[in-house]
This record gives sequence, C-alpha cells and structure tokens, in this order.
Amino acid sequence: MKRSVALVVVLGIAAAAAAASLRRTPVVDVVQRVRGAVVNLNARQVVTVRPRSIFGDLFPEFGAGGPQVYTSQSLGSGVLISPDGLIVTNEHVIEGAAEIKVRFVDGKSEEAEVIGSDADSDLAILRVRSRGRPYLPLADEDDSMIGETMIAIGNPLGLENTVTVGVLSARDRTVTSPDTHRVYTDFLQTDASINPGNSGGALVDLDGRLVGINTAIIGDAQGIGFAIPAKRVRRVVDDLLRYGHVQAAWLGMFVANRDERSRRGEVAGVEVTDVFPSSPAALAGVRRGDALLAGNGRAIAGRDDFTTLLAQLAPGDQASFELTGRGGPRTVTMRATRPPRDLGEQVLQRFVGVELAERGGRVVISRVASGGRAADAGLARGDVVLQVNGERVASVADIDRIVARQYARSSLLLVIQRGAFAYQLPFPMSSSPG
Repeated sequence: MKRSVALVVVLGIAAAAAAASLRRTPVVDVVQRVRGAVVNLNARQVVTVRPRSIFGDLFPEFGAGGPQVYTSQSLGSGVLISPDGLIVTNEHVIEGAAEIKVRFVDGKSEEAEVIGSDADSDLAILRVRSRGRPYLPLADEDDSMIGETMIAIGNPLGLENTVTVGVLSARDRTVTSPDTHRVYTDFLQTDASINPGNSGGALVDLDGRLVGINTAIIGDAQGIGFAIPAKRVRRVVDDLLRYGHVQAAWLGMFVANRDERSRRGEVAGVEVTDVFPSSPAALAGVRRGDALLAGNGRAIAGRDDFTTLLAQLAPGDQASFELTGRGGPRTVTMRATRPPRDLGEQVLQRFVGVELAERGGRVVISRVASGGRAADAGLARGDVVLQVNGERVASVADIDRIVARQYARSSLLLVIQRGAFAYQLPFPMSSSPG
C-alpha cells in the first residue's frame, strides 16, 4: 500500500514537472530575460498658437489676448542598449517634445535627455542618469531568417511591457509613411502585432538578440509590423554620438529602373543613368548605361534595392557590384566616401541646368544653361529657390545639406518663386538624354 502511494506521488511530481517544462517555452525565457530593458516613454509637447480672427486683424487693440499655449502627450517605447543609460527609440515618438519621461519596468520614472535624432531614419537616442539597469545590446550579426520566430515588446496604447509573437515575414522592405510621406528602406517585416505605442520598442529573436527597433508608421495595418534592423540602428547611433548627425555614403552613381527593357527580354537590374567624375563609381570604372545586377551579394531588381544598399553603407565601407554593359559582365569594388561639400550646387547645375547665388538671405538663380531642363521649364535669372524636396532653404549650404542627405531620390522637387507666385517643379536626378 505504501509503495503504491509513493508511486502515485512520484508520478504526480513527474507530471507536474512535465507540465511546467511545457509552459516554460523559449519565448517565456527570452521575455523574462530582456523585458527589463524595454521602457515606456511619455513625451510632452508644448504648442503655442496665436489666436486669429477677422475682427482681431482689423482691430488688433480689441482682439483676443496673447498667444495660447497647449500641451499634448504622446506615448511610445524605447530600449536601453547600454549600461550607461543610452536609450533608442523612434524619432517620431519624441519629435517636438519639451519633456520626456522614462518609466522603467520596476515602476520608477526619470526624465531623459535627447542626445540626437534623425528623421530620415526615424531614430532617436536618449540618455538617462540611472546606471546598472537591465539593457539589451544591438545584435552583432544581420542574419535573421525569414520565418523564424520574432517577439515584439513595447507599450501599445500605453499598456506597458506588452508582448506579441510572430515570425519574420520579409526583409529589406521599402515603406512610405502615410503621414509624413517619407520613404524608409531596409525594414524588417513581421506579423507580430505592432500598434501605436509600440514605436521604439524591441524586436527580439529566440536567442534574445535585439534584431530591430519596432516602428508603427502605418497605424491601420493588420498583421503587418515593421522594424528598423539592428545594423541600421547601430550605424545611426554611432553617427549621432560621433558627429551629431548621420553621415551619408557617396558612391557617385545615379540609377533608374529598367522594367520596360526587362519585359522586352533585355537584362534586368537597374540602369546607371549618370556617374559623377572622380567619384568612387567613376574610379571603379562604372559607366553610364551599365546595368547593376547585384550589390554586396544581393540581387538588385530595382531602385529600391539600390537605395536600401546605400542606406546600409557608411563612409569608408566597401561595396562590390556585379554589372554588365559595354565589354560584358564584370565585378567592380569601390569604397564609399562622404558626399562633396557642394553636391547640391553640382546636382542643380548638372541635372537642372542652373547656377545659384545668395542675395539678401535668399537663394536665387544666377545663370540658366541654354538647352537645359531649367530653360525648358522657363526658369530665369533672379528666380528665387524657396524649397528643395519640401524643406525651406535660406542659403546654398542648406541646399548642399539637403541634397547630400537625399541624393538617392529619383527626382528633385524645387519650389521656385517669381514675383507673387510660387511654382513646384520636379526634375529627374539624372543627366539629360543624349
């Protein structure tokens, strides 16, 4: 009798142990290890609005009072990535914030300092004074596999430390934000739920590695989430800490899709539409009309693939391309550099056909090349350049800075003022045919 009772007890303990082992899945282990590094961010924005009315405009002395100040708050997530209090989040989470409160998993809060941000990458870095808190370093290897399990940890709708699980659906996605119309490249796509408030949170694999920073840029997406890969995050963080801004990589070649020619049976890839003299591409022997087929071991099927590769490069990095053209297929290697300081002036002169000057705090056209695109568009000396790619400019240096950051675009959008009128004019980022 005693033996049978003992056997029942042993079997009961074994069954309980088996049940416990089934519950403690790899996901549970990872979440328990890394959740302390994910924080809640509360960003407070202060907006000043000056009341306007017809009565106030006509009789300002009787109009409404002074400016009215409004405050708004946005909730998001962040990840502690180092023992010295460095936090990574999305730029759109802290944009315009006057105060950022960080709430840790233990319930304690602290104000954070903004160290740097980059809207083009939608990344920002913050710092808190606390030391010794759990942190999660960025993954060293960019080797995530399609179909492997992914864990998203964040604060959707303010619900702290929420965990969702899915798989890696795709890599190198190009996504356009419906709100800002910015184009983001090389995103990781996952079906782990990422909702407003998840932005800036962690995307982790089953080894507990931080493989991406979640971003909820498409609020009404169902079953589709996006994350910025760790390789890109590391590059942005390093540049922001070292230079205060992200360093663009310059190869000196411009490309266009070859879809129509591919359908006619010609080679796929992208066509090189222009090569700047003395650029890395020119020194490597790339010529206008060549077709780029692959870069750094990955196929290039369109401009998005080429733009993604550029986004992953930093000045000093080496890039190899498989291409074909006059002389047949070949492989070339080049080392990326920083863009020329006067790249904006060179681009407008080469692709648009204008030269610029500064007068009275404005950028004006000082010369229009005969037979160029600007002449065809009717531009003339004295016209004022108000904006480039949606950003206001007050100096030639502003144009150089904008173009150096966005030279991989397919077109350049200028807003030109003449008299009381302003005109939007797009120009292709390539030399005129012929």
